[in-house]
Amino acid sequence: MTTPTRNLGPLLVVIGGAFAALNVTELLFLDGGWPQVVGLAFGAVLAGVGLARWRGASGVAPDA
Repeated sequence: MTTPTRNLGPLLVVIGGAFAALNVTELLFLDGGWPQVVGLAFGAVLAGVGLARWRGASGVAPDA
């Protein structure tokens, strides 16, 4: 794993968490609907991928 991709993990966690938090806020306190539900799921997945990258997962690769 190269240094630029290793540093991408924390950024993805922050962006995904912020996106999920904004969608939860809109769902709970404003007039949110199905786009916010999809956005919440998208943000959670993005934060999960960022956390996995941050912890060192590099994807599916065959053993060589």
